Amino acid sequence: MRLRHCIAALAFVFIAGCGGGPVRRVTPSTVSIQELIAQPGGQWRVTLRIQNYSTIPMHYAALHGTLHIAGADVGTIELKPELDIPANSVDVVDATLHASVQLPAGDVEYRINGTIDTSEPKETFKFDRTSRLSPAPGLPGTWR
Repeated sequence: MRLRHCIAALAFVFIAGCGGGPVRRVTPSTVSIQELIAQPGGQWRVTLRIQNYSTIPMHYAALHGTLHIAGADVGTIELKPELDIPANSVDVVDATLHASVQLPAGDVEYRINGTIDTSEPKETFKFDRTSRLSPAPGLPGTWR
């Protein structure tokens, strides 16, 4: 009888150990601004930070967003980053925006919202981020 219990226990441990591997969770990704640089002619270079919170790698195919600075609608960002981001990781992508407002000299509140599409796996995530940017010391026209 003890031998049967021992074999049953070992079989259970073996089967439990051979489970499906790590859990694969797809969690909504987010987008925020890492850096904004005001360039001549009213253009801004915006460095966007894309955060993959999923436990699997994701391929980011498209980003559609609207940027608001100090409550004013500044413009639209349309990108096709074709970017692979590993699980629980982050990467950045640059966009150029023809801004419809001037940036203030000091800290500024921003909001960026829209959707980000992945092609592997096929998903569409909505994002809505509000935060602040501050002038970068020693870098004229740069906010971080």
